[in-house]
Amino acid sequence: NVIIPSSVEYNGIIYSVTSIGDYAFYGCTGLTNITIPNSVTSIGVSAFEGCSNLASIAIPNSVTSIGVTAFNGCSNLASIAIPNSVTSIGASIFSGCSNLTSIVVEEDNPMYDSRGNCNAIIKTATNELIRGCQSTIIPNSVTSIGRSAFNSCTGLTSITIPDGVTNIGSSAFNGCKDLISITIPNSVISIDSYAFHNTNLPIENNIRYAD
Repeated sequence: NVIIPSSVEYNGIIYSVTSIGDYAFYGCTGLTNITIPNSVTSIGVSAFEGCSNLASIAIPNSVTSIGVTAFNGCSNLASIAIPNSVTSIGASIFSGCSNLTSIVVEEDNPMYDSRGNCNAIIKTATNELIRGCQSTIIPNSVTSIGRSAFNSCTGLTSITIPDGVTNIGSSAFNGCKDLISITIPNSVISIDSYAFHNTNLPIENNIRYAD
């Protein structure tokens, strides 16, 4: 149970803690809960990757960026709220979070949203779904499924991709080992490499991938 201080003193000088560095808690399997102060503005690459017993985390409204694979492999994490201050989210931040059932982007975020309580992160300007979880319902307004959007989402068993989606990104459903049912509409014109790799879907060898 870790409480990150908002400031530290060294040689008589007080320094504000403004970021959680790359790999800061990488592989800390004993970590179950962490408190991040409002002084922190960024969470680094793989900062909490492999923290398999991390049960909850509150991201403060001061954070503006979350690095690539920041929470990769946090298999005990059930819910996450992205504050409206966050304007940059790296790829695969929740890959391997097998128990994640709730993803909420707070209202008034200028870059991302979770429209219609979809339990996903969507880029507002492009209507691209960049991260989902096992309980995601893809909204009809989504036009593309981003790279690694559901990567290693082992709790996902079925998904319906709505009409209007034109592209499914590389490794979008890679490693979704429990995925046995998917509906792909005729609007999809490109499916990138490894989009359904390492799933139980019988379609992997019959997909014509985009160039």
